[in-house]
Amino acid sequence: MNFAEIEEQGFVPLYKREKITDDLYEVCGFRTDFQFITKSSMKTIQKKSKGKE
Repeated sequence: MNFAEIEEQGFVPLYKREKITDDLYEVCGFRTDFQFITKSSMKTIQKKSKGKE
């Protein structure tokens, strides 16, 4: 899944939401299909994706 970084603010998803992305959200326990993701939220998502909660 690709994201555009908004300088020093956060991220915007560059992918289209589909059934497979919804399934991944369900399995992983987090979502990234919001219009804007803060840097803080992205760090939390990255930790979760690496199993470092």
